[in-house]
Amino acid sequence: MNDFETISQLVLKERMYRGRHVKEAADCYFPDATVTTSWQSGPVSTFLGKQPADFANSLPIVGRFGAPIVHQNGSRAYVELSSTTNHWQMINGVEAVIESYMRLIYRVEKRNNEWKIVNLTSIDEADKMQPAIPGQDLKVNPDDVAKLRRSYRFLAYGRIKAGGEISQDLMGTDRKTDEDGLYQKTENWLHEND
Repeated sequence: MNDFETISQLVLKERMYRGRHVKEAADCYFPDATVTTSWQSGPVSTFLGKQPADFANSLPIVGRFGAPIVHQNGSRAYVELSSTTNHWQMINGVEAVIESYMRLIYRVEKRNNEWKIVNLTSIDEADKMQPAIPGQDLKVNPDDVAKLRRSYRFLAYGRIKAGGEISQDLMGTDRKTDEDGLYQKTENWLHEND
């Protein structure tokens, strides 16, 4: 495979292995990698094999991914990967499906002739929530979601309902300045050695 194919396969493997095969997912990262998502910010070791408070093994979680867009400069690249996740969860005693749209930004490096991930940051774009069985009432009080950010309001609501916490300062498309800043930092990193 050429670099483009190798990098594309790397990030797609990471997504496919994330929930099912911890060892294989770990092999996609360098040990010093970092991950920033809706529920974690820190070393990859605190991300792999862990789940947020709203995750229940008894209920499905299904992810679908777009085609990776690879921006490469020598032994560094960053990848934009669109992601849609459907996450079944109990909300106010009713089974619900939270559909979340994100863009995943991977930084990858080639070290010792091997491409691996050095950073993953998620950008929340939007989400929606509906009952798993049509016609049921999720009993959502509009006041409970009114102050949550539009880019991940139902993800936040579900996390809070499950007894977890979620920052209101995550990376999201509703804060364009933050999103633009992430891309600028990523571009700077990509061309750091030019």
